[in-house]
Amino acid sequence: MSYLIFARKFRPQTFEEVVGQEPIVTTLKNAIRQERIPQSFLFSGPRGIGKTSTARILAKALNCQKGPTEEPCGKCVSCLEITQANSMDVLEIDGASNRGIDEIRNLRETVKFNPTSGRFKIYIIDEVHMLTTEAFNALLKTLEEPPAHVKFVFATTESHKVPLTILSRCQRFNFKRISTQEIARKLGEIAKAEKLKFDAKALFQIAKASEGALRDAESLLDQLASFSEEKIKEEDVLKALGLASEEVYFTLLDAVSRQDVPKIFSLINDLYDGGHDMVYFAKGLLELFRNLLLIQCGGEGIERFVEMSEEGLEELKKRRVNFKRGELLLALSLMGNLQGQLRRNLAPPKLLVETAVLKLIHVGNLETLESLKTSAQPASGGFSGPTGTKPSGQGVRKPDLSARPGASKPAALRTADAEPETSPAAIAGVPAASGDTALSLNDAEAAWPRVIEYVKAKRMSVGLFLSESEPVEIQDGVIVLGLPAEFKFHKDMLEKDSNRQLVEEAFQVVSGKRVRVQIVTTVPEEEEAGAATAPEPAAEDSGALPEIITQALEIFEGAKVIRKEM
Repeated sequence: MSYLIFARKFRPQTFEEVVGQEPIVTTLKNAIRQERIPQSFLFSGPRGIGKTSTARILAKALNCQKGPTEEPCGKCVSCLEITQANSMDVLEIDGASNRGIDEIRNLRETVKFNPTSGRFKIYIIDEVHMLTTEAFNALLKTLEEPPAHVKFVFATTESHKVPLTILSRCQRFNFKRISTQEIARKLGEIAKAEKLKFDAKALFQIAKASEGALRDAESLLDQLASFSEEKIKEEDVLKALGLASEEVYFTLLDAVSRQDVPKIFSLINDLYDGGHDMVYFAKGLLELFRNLLLIQCGGEGIERFVEMSEEGLEELKKRRVNFKRGELLLALSLMGNLQGQLRRNLAPPKLLVETAVLKLIHVGNLETLESLKTSAQPASGGFSGPTGTKPSGQGVRKPDLSARPGASKPAALRTADAEPETSPAAIAGVPAASGDTALSLNDAEAAWPRVIEYVKAKRMSVGLFLSESEPVEIQDGVIVLGLPAEFKFHKDMLEKDSNRQLVEEAFQVVSGKRVRVQIVTTVPEEEEAGAATAPEPAAEDSGALPEIITQALEIFEGAKVIRKEM
């Protein structure tokens, strides 16, 4: 007889042999016993967890000579034919290969005929989500009014791709992933039946690597049975799968706790040279810190969420005091980012893993934002330096506009429609701020970049206008912002009540002080000196714009007149 792989040889033949799907098995058995069998079933869930096997068992239960029965005999002609996959009444169809409308039309023609020997004609369509839209539409009419002797069993790994019109006509059963412990127990039964010697840890590693798919675990066991000469050992499993042992992870965890950089790099280098997969190793690190955090959180029954051997779990508990909870949370974030970097191939996997683990060493030296903010905050609760006036020996700073285009000479302040000796508070029309809430010019300059960013975040255009100005003077609680003379339009925009209030709001948020803002223009000193004797321009040469154009400029902020036709 030809060799049968474990996945086929130990395929479940009765409901009792189905692993990890107890709620579904119970429902099917009750439906058969109560004779409440629907016309269509939909079995959905991940690969390798028993969907098609359960469909075959259901077919045997319905067509068994003793049936319908929840315990098919497995010995009658019908049961044997279904087991050997040559029954004329149970047709298994691959949805990926027979996905067109023509195949479904043929199916619609065959459903009319009665079963040859069994009680029902049963169609098992695997990967049903692969059918085309036209094929689903052709199948829909048959599902609405199927003959009494026909049953449909659909199996799929992607039920969301099945049209709702099909789903609504099926009784749905969602198969779940099988737990690691259940898979390991089943592998032990297979190994004993095959008279294989094994380590319990080896079977646990196989079960864990299968990620809930029993068929994958059986295939791995079949492979390891050929790989290992006398006994299936944990070292053989780790070597065949490119995985690292629990001892390696614990050694690395101790090295991180001791900040032993040479040991860390030596471990990673040995794993890499030994052919271990760095992606799986990084995944193991993520799981390690997750498990360590769970153990540290404690709580009744928390250990059942940790998939480790009993020895490994005890070792993990010993190390839960080596890290703070905040350090573990940050480690999880670093390991999560590492997964994304490895998927995108940003650099060689070994380099990415080394860099991420190296960051873990310095996790304990990091400070929280709250502590940094507290340490950086002055005792007075405000900006550093005295408030209200400039330090002794310094006068009011005149703006340096040498870096601005068109202005390379010393500049002076020029206020609009006011005499130079008029105070900023009087010009602004607001009462002067009290001494304990006033800012110094140093304070305003220190806060200036953050003020601009705040305004940009609220209103980008106003922030751009504001970035061309700078604080030039503070008097009586009013901050004077200077703009070069060529930026008159910017000044007009900033003087609008809503825009000026936004700037004042920004200063209050950034500095914690309530202030008033005045916008002025700055001009070279010699121009300021000659401005008093300069003749007034004639009314016809003033270049006044029509009112409609002025209103348009106010509506469209940032607009300007390029050419004026007379």
